[in-house]
Amino acid sequence: MPGAFVMVNTLPGMERTVLEEIAATPGVISVEGVLGEFDLIVRIELPVGNSIDQVISKIRAIKGVKSTRTVTSIDGQRKSGTAMDYQGPPSD
Repeated sequence: MPGAFVMVNTLPGMERTVLEEIAATPGVISVEGVLGEFDLIVRIELPVGNSIDQVISKIRAIKGVKSTRTVTSIDGQRKSGTAMDYQGPPSD
């Protein structure tokens, strides 16, 4: 399934509003607020034959989006899982 990550910069104070609107966009799998160079990271996945460009265009058109940077994923090079298992609180 074709996918991409879109890093989004928003206008000041618009992070949550933009996050909510992006999350409602078809093709968007997840949106996370982050600290650092970008304000949000968006994961897009679409069935084969659909255009990621259309989803990115919708994201760029959202009021409050200042800029985006997109990287596409490589087919066959994806692994899901957790880095650590949650063991509960430390024991005394």
